[in-house]
Amino acid sequence: MSGLKEVQLVSTGVYLPGEPVPFDKIEEVLGRFDQASPKTKIMIERLRPMAKKLIGVEQCYFAVDPKTRKLTESNTSMAVKAAKKALAKADMKPAEIDCILYGNLMPDHQTPPTSTFIQQELGIERCAEIEVHSNCTGITKLLQIASDAIKAGRYRNILVAYSQLSSAYLLSDNFNQEKVRTESMLLRWFLADGAGVAILKAKDKIDSGFNLAYVYNESVGGKMAPGMWLNLGTPNFNLLTAYKEGAHHFEQNYKMVNDFGPDIFFEGFEKMLRQSGVNGKDVQHVIATLPSKKFLGLGKKVFAERYSIPQEKWYSTIGHKGYNGAATILVALDEMIENKVFRPKDILACITIESSKWMVGGFFLKYS
Repeated sequence: MSGLKEVQLVSTGVYLPGEPVPFDKIEEVLGRFDQASPKTKIMIERLRPMAKKLIGVEQCYFAVDPKTRKLTESNTSMAVKAAKKALAKADMKPAEIDCILYGNLMPDHQTPPTSTFIQQELGIERCAEIEVHSNCTGITKLLQIASDAIKAGRYRNILVAYSQLSSAYLLSDNFNQEKVRTESMLLRWFLADGAGVAILKAKDKIDSGFNLAYVYNESVGGKMAPGMWLNLGTPNFNLLTAYKEGAHHFEQNYKMVNDFGPDIFFEGFEKMLRQSGVNGKDVQHVIATLPSKKFLGLGKKVFAERYSIPQEKWYSTIGHKGYNGAATILVALDEMIENKVFRPKDILACITIESSKWMVGGFFLKYS
């Protein structure tokens, strides 16, 4: 197959597990920290109303049985359900996929890769597969690999998938509650479960539909401490010791995010514009997965001043679907497509930051 093809996004698919959980019911589903220290319990009561106002999540989704607090899904099962929706929309059979690109924060198994189980469950006997370990920028990394591979002529039909089973590290029973810190608390009111899928095709020329015009990724935290971490890994592989020390707790320094996040976000978008050649004033729609209402408000204000992008052209599903890791981008895009918001010649800009080690990624979609 010859190279330098255009990259068409032909369909998206989303799966959100269970029934929507209102913000005030989140701890009923995930469980409360009943065994935490009195100091921690007081801190939770102080933070809850602040988090509700700060984060802006009204409801979200968890793959948890609210009665037994057992997981009802896996990363694989959620990704497969989203993939089947995307394949149906594209009127494609699984056998037409010649590459699966999959990302997550924590896989179903350390090995084999989750991507191979998605392949198995879709009934694809042979295909290429690549798995990427990342959080918020997982989708932009996958899209860059997919775009480059299609343009190089390596693959024709690529299924890009990301799923996040946040419940696995948010359930109260999975914490060493004596070691719970503030850095874990806000994430329980922000993160949610879900999967998003995009199917990309090689085209000689895209006459109608979505053209994945440019993808940008950069790690800018080479001299910075992590802003988010889950330290369970090879240095902490003694599971009893890891539990005793709370090394398996997922944590985020929210102050660092608010201090450094905006500059990384705005500088990243400016660089994406320069590299792509897109004029910011030609952008009609924005998806930005930002972690607070204040940050989101600042983004809208700056984009309106710099690029004349109206604030109502920003699209987010975090308020009514929660933050599903990198899948959040595809959850929002899927809803936009479903709501038919795009018009000919519209350009969508997507930009996100990952505080784990300060990465930024994004892409432009052009609709014709």
